[in-house]
Amino acid sequence: MTAGFVEKPLLLTKRLAAEMERATLIDYVAATTLLLVLFFGFPEFLAKFAVQISLFLIVLKFTNIKNAWLWGALSVAHTLVLLDNWMFADNHKYLMVYWLYVVTIALVISGRFDADRYLVAVARFFVVFIFCVAALQKSLSPTFTSGEMFELNLLLDSRFTAFGHLFGVDQNSAEESRRIVASLKSPFVEIEGNSVVLPSTDWTRTLAQLITWYDVIIQFMIGLLFVPSRRVTDFMGHCVFLFFILTTYLPAPVYGFGWLLCILGLCLAWDRFRQLRMVYLFSFVAILIYQSPWRAWVLNW
Repeated sequence: MTAGFVEKPLLLTKRLAAEMERATLIDYVAATTLLLVLFFGFPEFLAKFAVQISLFLIVLKFTNIKNAWLWGALSVAHTLVLLDNWMFADNHKYLMVYWLYVVTIALVISGRFDADRYLVAVARFFVVFIFCVAALQKSLSPTFTSGEMFELNLLLDSRFTAFGHLFGVDQNSAEESRRIVASLKSPFVEIEGNSVVLPSTDWTRTLAQLITWYDVIIQFMIGLLFVPSRRVTDFMGHCVFLFFILTTYLPAPVYGFGWLLCILGLCLAWDRFRQLRMVYLFSFVAILIYQSPWRAWVLNW
């Protein structure tokens, strides 16, 4: 029984690997991008309706998943929603819309040009630009390098409560900080000096500094390692990239951005490191698993 339990996942993995050998990159990019807008897209009606119609057309005829007109319609619908919410949309939502146009263009040129090569080139540009610019911007911001941003997140952001609890952040100071910030909403509260001091601890500040410099250094590493486009630096880049994905999106619930990074990594690994294709597929599964209510479990310990 034990042998069979182990053999079945291995057999499934081998079959999946064989299937990936027969497929093209655009097949997997189209499928995972469709799941991106389905799982982590805009909640507004127009975007959801466009995704639902697209899925219905694909069910009717699966080859529609590579229909450039379908992807063009998806891109336009998401663009309209983004323009309507441009002041409040997260950065990764902008990137998601850009990527929809990338997939659309890849399908338009498919058959006449090498669409897979185009996807790899754009994915490399996205990874280098996103991580290098983000790391540079953060390293030039005094409020970020001081650790203040992550210290506030650990004290005030409910999404980081379980992470802080897991790493020993004093929950009494976090609760008091949230109480102070909540009291500021009252029109009867007077703030001397137009600022308040939140009750933090030395360990919270230290942990915030560690997260801050980990974030800056690993993002610089990812961006710079993919610049030369050499096999050795690319392999090192993939190792750091996968470590970043598998660790960052456990405490930080920005799953849509994590899913898109998995797509970009899959593009970069497709031809040069075929053995890493399965690892990136596992990273997609990891993003889904990270949505489990583990935060509630941690807080109940």
